[in-house]
Amino acid sequence: MPRERPLSPHLLVYKPQLTSVLSISHRLSGAALAGGSLLAVWWIVALATGPEYFGFVQALMLSVPGQLVLMAFSAAVFYHLSNG
Repeated sequence: MPRERPLSPHLLVYKPQLTSVLSISHRLSGAALAGGSLLAVWWIVALATGPEYFGFVQALMLSVPGQLVLMAFSAAVFYHLSNG
C-alpha cells in the first residue's frame, strides 16, 4: 500500500513578500525595455529607409497611444535603473 505524500502547496497559499514583488516587477520592466529597444531599432531603420516611412513612424510615435507607450518605456527605464 503506497504512502500518501503531501503535495506541495499552491502558489496562492503563500503571502506575497515585498522582495518577491520587487523581483517580479524588475523582470517585467526588463521585458518592457527589450520591447522598447525593438521600437527604437524600428525608428532608426525607418530613419535610414527614407522620409516617407520615417514620417509614418514619427506620426505613430507622436500620437496619443504612441506617447503612452513612450512614457511607459521611460518609466520602465527609470524603475529598472533605480531598482538595480
